[in-house]
Amino acid sequence: MDEPTPTRRRLLRATGALAMAAVGASATGTAAAGAGNDNGKQFGRVYANDVLWRTNVVHVLDERPDPEDRIYFLHDGNGPIPENDDASGDQLSPFVSESAPGDRDWNGGQWTHFSAEVTDIDAFNEDAPVTNAGDVLDADYIETTLGRPGFGPPDFFVCPLNGRA
Repeated sequence: MDEPTPTRRRLLRATGALAMAAVGASATGTAAAGAGNDNGKQFGRVYANDVLWRTNVVHVLDERPDPEDRIYFLHDGNGPIPENDDASGDQLSPFVSESAPGDRDWNGGQWTHFSAEVTDIDAFNEDAPVTNAGDVLDADYIETTLGRPGFGPPDFFVCPLNGRA
């Protein structure tokens, strides 16, 4: 059996890398608005401190983590806010975190989910994109409550922020 030549190895590596990049780009495109995969364990982007981060759910937790990171899920009562045709297209993710890697209070993405229902789309559009927890909590047109609104990620889960989106 002939040994592959260095040129052939490089070609195989490059082809593999391109294939993986294409798969990643396809998954990111689907997840850009926070859409999950079929098993509900993945979503694509989270705003934290005005920065958009890449992410995916590693596993669901049975109880509230301690210490925790709080994540706010912006929605209109029926679905993620970016999927609302009347909402600003500037909102690239429905997820907003209170902290991110590098913050003193970052706990590695041990999330407690908070529902953040947008009750006034026009007011939301004036501020969009909403990219930090302070803006979520200060907005009088966003009602926050502990837990998921019946859709979206689970109440408690581990989900690292693994690079800027």
